[in-house]
Formats: sequence, structure tokens, C-alpha cells
Amino acid sequence: MNVLIKLLPIILVSIIFYLLIYSLYPKYQELINLTKKINELKNKEKEINALEDLIRSISNNSNIQQLVNNKEVLDLWLPQKPKIEDLLASLNGIYSVNNLIFEGVNFEIENEPRIYNQNILPVKIISINLAADLKSDNLMNFISMLEENVRLMIIKKAKISPNMSSDFFVESYYLSEE
Repeated sequence: MNVLIKLLPIILVSIIFYLLIYSLYPKYQELINLTKKINELKNKEKEINALEDLIRSISNNSNIQQLVNNKEVLDLWLPQKPKIEDLLASLNGIYSVNNLIFEGVNFEIENEPRIYNQNILPVKIISINLAADLKSDNLMNFISMLEENVRLMIIKKAKISPNMSSDFFVESYYLSEE
């Protein structure tokens, strides 16, 4: 009996400790999970606020407002769809101005949008391989017309041979719908 009296406080403390742990530990884990979710929501709220500030600053920019008001011009520069027929017509015009025969081109449309940074809309790329028999008098005109084209074409690579046969790797862009 004497041993039972000595063990009774230890047993009681153990039972109380077990009940506290059994009932408090799940609540503690729940509290930790809720804290993580609150932190995630606060981070998302900061991102949303940053985007709202960006939208406000862009909407106050007169150049952006002018582009929005002239949607047809924006659609010419950076269309929502590839519009290959417009691109072909533009290329045909460049060839005809330079007295060249437009024999067609190879197109490759990338499926994945390219994101340059978080402040620029993602764009998809149309890669174009052009071949032309250029002479020295129309070479610079051909290159400048490609670069200054309404359809945002950029010459990525050019191979100009002395035998007048030249190859150009050009990229054109359109807005990603994703």
C-alpha cells in the first residue's frame, strides 16, 4: 500500500500529461497548419496588391491608353492569333518591293508561350526561315524592311553568302491566349 501511495502522484501526473498531449497536440498541429495557410494568403494578398498597383499605373499611362483605344493597331502589331495569311502577305510585299520572287517559307509555331518577365505579357513565337537571292543594292533594304515590319519581326540569324543566296531566320510574335 505504501508503494501505491508513492506511485499515485506519478500515475496521476502521467495520466494528466497523456490527456493534455492527447487533446492539445492535434489542436497544436491544426494551429500550425492554419498559421501556414494565413501566411500563404497574406503572400497572395501582397501579390494581388502589387498587381493592382501595376494595373493602376498602367491605366494612368497615356501611351497604354492610346494603344487600348486603338485596338486594331495593336492587333496588327501583336495579334491574338498567329494570322499566317497576314504574315505571308507582308512577306510577299517585302519581296515584291525588293524585286525578288517569293517562293514560300517554312513556318514553325511554338506551342509554349515565352515569358520575358512578369511585367510583359507572354507571347508565342512564329519562327520563319526565309531564303532570298539578294544583291548588294537590295540587301540592306530587304533587312530594314524585315526589321521595320508592322508585324514585329526580328531577324535572329542571317547567313549572307557571296553568291547572292541568303538565308534568314526570323521570329514574329503573337499574344498567348493562356
